[in-house]
Amino acid sequence: MSTTTNPTDAPAARIDPTTLVRRAILASATELATALSSVTATDRRRQKALDRWFAGFASQVRRHHDLLDGVVVPTLAARGALDEQALDRLADDHSWIDELLSDLGDALGVLSFGLGAEAFWLGKASDLAHALRHVLQGQLAREDALLTPAVATYLDESERDVLHDETVRAVATGPVRFSLAWLYAHVSEDERVSIDVHVSAAGRLVGRTGRGANERSAAPALG
Repeated sequence: MSTTTNPTDAPAARIDPTTLVRRAILASATELATALSSVTATDRRRQKALDRWFAGFASQVRRHHDLLDGVVVPTLAARGALDEQALDRLADDHSWIDELLSDLGDALGVLSFGLGAEAFWLGKASDLAHALRHVLQGQLAREDALLTPAVATYLDESERDVLHDETVRAVATGPVRFSLAWLYAHVSEDERVSIDVHVSAAGRLVGRTGRGANERSAAPALG
């Protein structure tokens, strides 16, 4: 009997930073959808916090897609690892997610600025967050199925190391509340080793000191 592989299921011993980023994205999308199911129309403080938190999350999702679209996918396509159908599917996934991120950001922005019709915009934001979570789950699973074996087959070890470096760098250079501290919050101590080998000592220090900023952003938003 066949089983469905989720990009979050790889054992820590062989997990790579790209898989850890995928898992953090999906975990954060789930947290957002859950949070928006419990926010009240009168809780302006939490609405504002969600808007700020979401800006960092959306930035990390887009950074992940930019790395794939700008480096990984073109390299693999040039080496014959991806056919036109796979390229079209990846492009469609990224376009759909970008649209959902934009629409959800607009809805949270309306709530944050107190422009009225709070119940309507909360309902819209909640629906969009659940849709985003669902679409990301499918997209990240397809991405894992298409790209992970292709990277292992068509890139040599040094190229894979560079890709892992760039994956972690894309996270580390994000907004302070959503940089390495965000990624560290979604991995185990053992899995952190898979990240730290691609981060300088100064970067690890920034990641640790950014933990407070991440927690201060996430706690009032997600509850």
